[in-house]
Amino acid sequence: MNLTNRQLFLSHVGQTSSAPLCLEIVKAEGCKLFGADGKEYIDLIAGISVCNIGHRHPKVVEAVKQQLDAYMHIMVYGELVETPQVAYAKKLTDHLPKTLNSVFYTASGSEATEGAMKLAKRYTGRTEIISFKNSYHGSTQGALSIMGDEYWRNAFRPLLPDIRQLNYNSLDDLNQ
Repeated sequence: MNLTNRQLFLSHVGQTSSAPLCLEIVKAEGCKLFGADGKEYIDLIAGISVCNIGHRHPKVVEAVKQQLDAYMHIMVYGELVETPQVAYAKKLTDHLPKTLNSVFYTASGSEATEGAMKLAKRYTGRTEIISFKNSYHGSTQGALSIMGDEYWRNAFRPLLPDIRQLNYNSLDDLNQ
């Protein structure tokens, strides 16, 4: 019995909701997604901003091809000198205050959140972290701990201790 890609998806890929869209996308170009059934969709998510200038932008495709000719991936964690990484860090820090003069690369937003939490604890020597109600910070244990939406947090308790949730834009809460 041959299973469809949809059946294989539902059987072998962890879904993030109880009712996934299950659109089988075979191509993406610009702001459009193309389904296996021939339907065309406008991509309003852009790979959660990964494709924020569109899918397969010619300049991005050319840069990827050039990089592939040199190497695909070596290591992101500040051990090896990689020209694209160094050039990008320099461009970023050129636009920041002089005291913000280095970049720590991460593979995801959740990992960036975890790194920021660790940096804040190390720098301040404190254990308490403040976050805002209705906020989103990622899916790792630490990111879930500071997330402001109980729907996503409840299944993963116990979460990290010393997290304090404030109301966004509340001066009274900030004064605490």
